[in-house]
Amino acid sequence: MKNKMCYLAFFISIFLLFSMKVTHAQQNNCKACHSSEYGLWSSSKHADTQKDVGDELASNWIGQTPDSVIAGSQAEDCISCHSPTSVTVNGGMTEIQAINYFFSTVNGKFTDSTSAIHVSDWPNVSCITCHNPPTNHPSSGIPTLGVYNSKNLNYDSVQTSNELCGQCHGSLRFSDTDHRIYDAWKMSKHGHGGQLDVAEELASEHSGENSEKVIKSENCIACHAPTSVTMNGGISEAQALEIFFSTENSNYSSSTKPLNESEWPNVSCTACHNPHKPGVLSYYNSSTRSYEVMNSPNELCGQCHGNLRFPDTDHLSYNIELGTGGIDVPEIHTMNAQCIDCHMYNSGVDGSNSNMFKGHSWSIFVKEDDGTYTTSCTRCHSNFSADSAMAFITKWKTEFQKLDSTANDKITQAQNILANSSDSVKIKLLNEAIFNVTYAESDESGGFHNHLYTQLLLTSSIDKVNDIITGVKNTYSQLPLTFDLSQNYPNPFNPETNIAYSLPVRSNVKIILYNSIGQQVKVLVDKFQNPGRYIINFSSEGLASGVYFYRMFTDKIVLTRKMLIL
Repeated sequence: MKNKMCYLAFFISIFLLFSMKVTHAQQNNCKACHSSEYGLWSSSKHADTQKDVGDELASNWIGQTPDSVIAGSQAEDCISCHSPTSVTVNGGMTEIQAINYFFSTVNGKFTDSTSAIHVSDWPNVSCITCHNPPTNHPSSGIPTLGVYNSKNLNYDSVQTSNELCGQCHGSLRFSDTDHRIYDAWKMSKHGHGGQLDVAEELASEHSGENSEKVIKSENCIACHAPTSVTMNGGISEAQALEIFFSTENSNYSSSTKPLNESEWPNVSCTACHNPHKPGVLSYYNSSTRSYEVMNSPNELCGQCHGNLRFPDTDHLSYNIELGTGGIDVPEIHTMNAQCIDCHMYNSGVDGSNSNMFKGHSWSIFVKEDDGTYTTSCTRCHSNFSADSAMAFITKWKTEFQKLDSTANDKITQAQNILANSSDSVKIKLLNEAIFNVTYAESDESGGFHNHLYTQLLLTSSIDKVNDIITGVKNTYSQLPLTFDLSQNYPNPFNPETNIAYSLPVRSNVKIILYNSIGQQVKVLVDKFQNPGRYIINFSSEGLASGVYFYRMFTDKIVLTRKMLIL
């Protein structure tokens, strides 16, 4: 029955395409064979574009005619991206005729009351906007990627899905567009350089191995180009490696290089966005060749920039930001923010690169056309400029580099001391120190992500190897013997400070901030916690300068300290 429906849909679609009489209901007869994809599409932004165009015409094109909108000196060809196949309605029409047919005018001009009309005929961004169905589909021909050109009524071929998205979400079709997500993506590490990185990794770390062995040990495809497995109707991850990287006698070698570079998708648009419902964050799993819906942006980033997909990965920014996983180091979650809050910031300023890129350069600093920078730091720290934020980040990275260098030097000393040792206690200390240093370095931000936590990881490592080098037991890793509330550091401060406290036993802890006249300002901690040492990262955002007090309440003791906000 399904095959009969597919053939019926096929003949209807061919008739409609040749007669050029396509309606919203008819042109999506793809539903007969692709009901799942159609269901996703029908509830997506691609299936609801007419109202947006109507609102745009009613707000920005008052008093203008359809030909001014499409072909005037300040033209903004809405039809070309919002519904290119609308020009096939009623036996065929021009873009100017289409915009006149689908949106109301008064005396041939748009007004503030312009709205969508002939709604049932409007095809939105339909299936056949992005898929070029051959005349023998579905019997044997497979639709190819291509964008329907509403000016010449033909399909423009594209090399990859990224180029398809870039027609409307970038400047590939209209060089003066303010939708520049594709352009930003091309600037980023997600959009270039990934294939060469993989080739260098294969040449240096996997020489003598075939593709199957590489995928089992270090699945490069899964993160560097997951959608590459969609080639040729669907291939395996190992086959994708073979297509994109050279081998000698089927094995990778020191001379392995990239192949078929124009078809390499990098971390494509469709790696994080299901094309049939792009508004829902989804991770493309190259092993199953299917999408997995993510619960949060952090969960999506954590698939490759953390251990959510591969537990043994050494890319652990996601885990470091959570502030967990170190050995004998207290858990510290310093920023209650999503990855995208810093790495996909949009200032919202009309005409700015920050707004046009929509965060898809993933840089916390975006250079504007006038040479100034927009920075995501201002999202939380309004008193920061781009220069001061850059200086602050540089300072943190320098601190990390110095401490990391010290830790590695100490580890080398300890390794030399234990070269022929069988002392299991010291060997355990050394392994723990190496783990914490490696973990801190796996963040790959140079010590910026969760700076306080990575500093503690490195400090803990130094303490552990000092036990080996000096023979004197460091008390850092021992549980505290008493309750303690430390003086915040730095103090005075603006905008951030750290508050450390210690618990010798599991306790119900509450830490409250008060102003100088004793009024409660904020609850910093309110939970049961296990014995250990803890640190709070506190921001003065929204608070006036002056003297404040913070007080720790437990079942056993109350402690108070004073701080000064500048």
